[in-house]
Amino acid sequence: MALTSLSSAVLAGGKGIRMGGQDKGLLLFQNEPMIMPIARALKSISGSVFVNANRHVEEYLALGFEVVSDHQAYSEKGPLSGLLACLMRADSSHLLVSPCDTPCITERAFMALIEASRISPDKIHYLAGESGNQPLHAILPVQSALDKLKGFFDEAEKYNVMAFYEMFGCKSVFWDKENDFLNVNTQDSLL
Repeated sequence: MALTSLSSAVLAGGKGIRMGGQDKGLLLFQNEPMIMPIARALKSISGSVFVNANRHVEEYLALGFEVVSDHQAYSEKGPLSGLLACLMRADSSHLLVSPCDTPCITERAFMALIEASRISPDKIHYLAGESGNQPLHAILPVQSALDKLKGFFDEAEKYNVMAFYEMFGCKSVFWDKENDFLNVNTQDSLL
């Protein structure tokens, strides 16, 4: 399936355990909710962005986002629950996703994923850098990934993102801008 249209989503459905249970997407980073710079980078490419969130829905709505929560039948399975909810919502050939706790990610990084997907549109593409894989910065073919992920949930014993990608068929896209991957998981990493 060719990349003919694109939806974008920010994954903010986690419990924020390492952040004391706070909703990371709503925490202030450089004087604005952490989700905002990520959403701007995605919106510049795809035109609209929705959010996967399971709590503080009203706050995300107030920021102007459509909110999609995890499907009850597939909840509590980590980030894959959020990916499934986003794939179910996407109205495009491909879905571009990013986690809510990497506020330095750039439009250029997302464009690298899109370019890779144009070459191999039937694969999942994710960013990787010197620090390792960044599987939640990814682009997925919507319908085939949705179908396979439902089956993966039925068969898997562990709900690991990379295990699903490898079962589906994936390629990494090397991104050499390590600062783009700043992951805000503690109070100390908030600037």
